[in-house]
Amino acid sequence: MLVLGFTTQAQTDQDVSTLVDGKDFPNPVFISPDPPKPIKGWEITKVSNEKILQGEYPGEIIKFRFKGTAVGILVYSDNNSGIIEYSLDGQPWFELDVYSNKSDATLKGFTLNKDLKNRKHTLQIRIVEKRNPESSGTSIALRSFYFNKE
Repeated sequence: MLVLGFTTQAQTDQDVSTLVDGKDFPNPVFISPDPPKPIKGWEITKVSNEKILQGEYPGEIIKFRFKGTAVGILVYSDNNSGIIEYSLDGQPWFELDVYSNKSDATLKGFTLNKDLKNRKHTLQIRIVEKRNPESSGTSIALRSFYFNKE
């Protein structure tokens, strides 16, 4: 397992806030993944001229630490997208299929938990081997983490 550091610089793109539930995230904070060193199976690349963390293969666990009451991720989803598992604060792992039947990458927001106590939390994410039967791959294109800062 590899613990990553992420930049604390919030993204200022107001357009992405429309992709999150305004009720659960009235003032979302968007954080770009920015690992301090290369991660096996993951690389920094660009989609639609935005820096993203691209994962192709099952591998290392990525950790994101934050303080707030809700958390989600923004990913570029297409017909090559895969499935991730995520866990909060060492709890059981949940599966999330980010596949889309579109051939062009579309930015989507996924709320992972909206009922957290207002304290520090750790989100872990990993790509899994299985995939949606319609998908041509297991790729994950992570644009941002977002959380509700109280």
